[in-house]
Order: sequence, then C-alpha cells, then structure tokens
Amino acid sequence: MTSILFVPGAWITPAFYQPFIHALTVASYDVHYAGYPSLNPKDPLVANCQADTEAITDVLQSLVEDEGKDVVVFMHSYGGMPGSAAASGLAKSQRMKEGKTGGVIGLLYLGAFIVAEGLSCAGLQGGELPPWILLDQPSPNVNVVDDPIKNFAADVDSVSANSLTNSLKPHSNLAFTSPQPHPAWADEAFNGRLGFIVTTEDAAVPKAAQSGMMAATEKDWIVKEVASSHCAPFLNRIGETVGLIREIIDQFL
Repeated sequence: MTSILFVPGAWITPAFYQPFIHALTVASYDVHYAGYPSLNPKDPLVANCQADTEAITDVLQSLVEDEGKDVVVFMHSYGGMPGSAAASGLAKSQRMKEGKTGGVIGLLYLGAFIVAEGLSCAGLQGGELPPWILLDQPSPNVNVVDDPIKNFAADVDSVSANSLTNSLKPHSNLAFTSPQPHPAWADEAFNGRLGFIVTTEDAAVPKAAQSGMMAATEKDWIVKEVASSHCAPFLNRIGETVGLIREIIDQFL
C-alpha cells in the first residue's frame, strides 16, 4: 500500500482537511498528516520555514526509516516549501542503492509553492506579500487572511465555505519571509517523480504563477488541472481531486 504524507497550507487547521483525508483513505491509501509550528505559533519569532521543515522531516523519517514505507509527499499551498525540503535525501531510489527499504517515491503539489533554495515566499513575489495577507494581525509577527472565501473558496457553497473560515488560525510572518531550505525537487533522484495539480481558478496562487514556478525549476512535471479555487479541491471537488492524485501516483509507480 502506498503511503501519502499530507502537508497542509498556511492558516488551515487539520479539521478542514479531514473529509479529504478520509476520501484518500477510502481510496486505499495509507494517509498521514504533517503539522508544523508556524501555524498558530507558540513563538512566532522562531517559527520559520526551517522549523517547519524539521517538524515535517520528523514525521517523514519515521514513516520511511522506522517503518520502511513507500511515501508520496502531497503538499498544498505554502506546504510545498517545507514539504519539499523535508523530502531531501529520502528518495526511494537513493535508499535502495544503500540497501535500505522504504523512501519517498514522488512529490505531488496542489496549488502549491515551488521555491528555489535560499529564496523566501515573499522574495519569490518581488519581496512583497500580496495585500490579502494581513501582516501583524491579530498580533505582532503573525498574519491572517483577508476575505478567505473570496481568496480561497469563491466557487463553493456558503456552508462549505464556512467550514473553511471556521478552520483558520493566524500564521507566522517568518514562514513567508525566511529562506527555503534545499528542496528535494531539485535533486536528480526525483526526476520523473514530480507531479502538480494546477488549480486553474485560483485567486490566491494564480494559474500563471503555478505554471511559472514549475517552468523555473527546469524540470519535467506530470501536470493535471482542476477547475477550482485554492481550497475547493478539499471541499466540493474531493472525488475529482482524489482521482487526479491516483493518476499521478500511478505514474510514479
């Protein structure tokens, strides 16, 4: 059985993703969740991308090294940054050469950030975060989303959209302004094992930005599209999204 380590986007608490994770489980995947400290941080002054990477790495190493699982790292939004870094050095092909079992068999992104080593999320956008990220609200060193329904889920019904807004918490500013640690997508071990589901109606991370980030890697990507907003794949497009994930994972295998 293929395992999936799900790395969430910024601001969004685990409860929001549970119906989607349940659908993946019903589809016969062994699903695990990787939280990180920049979400609703205890200390936002240390909750940077490196700290998030280390938290995800702990979960991933346990799955790969302790349990010998074959894992796809599936990342949403900001999760693409620390999730990519956490997978570095854990590719299954590398581990096989070392006589080890288990490993990361592919990296899969949905409406996610792909950022070069040393560059921050803000740096990728010219040094400025978009205006819908309300910095230092509701307190210093954290931020919230302005009008989350408009920016994340304009194409879903109000009841479903409310489930999103009820699941949001402040996020550390540092997560977006600190540098990207070395990302696994840059490693030769993942050539041919990079997948991306483009959210074509995305107001938060527009389709052109998603395509531009992939192009900047100078890597070959397995690309699928879902005609949705940033969070609709986890709300009213769950079945379609799970189907696209299966298509990409089947190509990894």
